[in-house]
Amino acid sequence: MLTFEGQQVQGSPAIINKLKSVGQVKHSVKTTDIQPSSNPNAIVIFVTGAIQIGGDNPLHFCEFFHLVGTAPGQYYVHNDVFRLNYGL
Repeated sequence: MLTFEGQQVQGSPAIINKLKSVGQVKHSVKTTDIQPSSNPNAIVIFVTGAIQIGGDNPLHFCEFFHLVGTAPGQYYVHNDVFRLNYGL
């Protein structure tokens, strides 16, 4: 599941379509915090930075996601929450 600006999208095809609909995106990561999950095969990650969409002015963002391991070195994104931070 992906929550993008309050809109929830579930399932790989729907998530891919949502991400493609945003257009060209450039990320500049400022911080990354990683912690173990309650699942021993998973980690949680929190990222902050700036995002530029379609050449517009950069906006601050934060994103939290939960990576779950399926095999050594292989993960999938189980949950993802993304927010733009306006007025900073």
